Amino acid sequence: MKRNNYCFDIKPVDGIEGLCERMTGKALRSPYRSTVPLLSLVEHSQPDWRSLLTSMGAPTDSTVYFEYCVASPKPGGNPSQTDALLISDSRVWAIEAKWREPRYDTVTKRIRNPESDGADPRTTVSGWLQYFRPFAKQDLCLDDFMDVVYQVLHRAASACAVATARHVLPELVYLHFHPSSLRNSATTDQYISDLRHLHKLLGNPAGLKFSVVEMPLEPTAAFEAIQGLDKTASESAEKVKAALCREPLFTFGKPVITAI
Repeated sequence: MKRNNYCFDIKPVDGIEGLCERMTGKALRSPYRSTVPLLSLVEHSQPDWRSLLTSMGAPTDSTVYFEYCVASPKPGGNPSQTDALLISDSRVWAIEAKWREPRYDTVTKRIRNPESDGADPRTTVSGWLQYFRPFAKQDLCLDDFMDVVYQVLHRAASACAVATARHVLPELVYLHFHPSSLRNSATTDQYISDLRHLHKLLGNPAGLKFSVVEMPLEPTAAFEAIQGLDKTASESAEKVKAALCREPLFTFGKPVITAI
């Protein structure tokens, strides 16, 4: 099996082992983090992964940049960290993995409280909006984006920032592993609705593509062996990493892709 090329942010790492070493803190402490099926898909189910890339129009030998950081428009602010980024001579694909997460907060809630340094949060959100300007087909007014999911906004904006710097076109992909088995998990239809709403507010620009991929998955016995780990225990992360490095944790079905 051909070895994939991985980076953690922009730094090359040595295979899945090197990648897992760089994922610290709570990143892999729970086997139910969406990063877990994403890594298992890319590392252990390469035919499925490469078939998905082909469907998206991405090169199958692309380097995968995990946790790719785009700096906040506010100096010292939190960056936007895309789960996986692919880059070609013509396009950037920013992939956000989802599994059991609820729908995230909107811009309205994001700007309700001051920044930790007392600054106006509207300034930060307005800064992210500026990254859309090379692609947007209408004027961008912050007040029009209040009901947009904030994470969707800054993930899309960061894809635009990378694409603009490289003189290529951006695409944001929400990769939703299904089923989630949690009552309050966001659905594929919710992700489609949220991305469609943002795209419309931007004037439905042809140069900025959004898509949602629903990827069926079934846990293997290897996943079932770690599914009961305590996500509050630091040692759980090492067990999740060891499992990821050792064998497939899931099998994957045929993805359903919805272009926005």
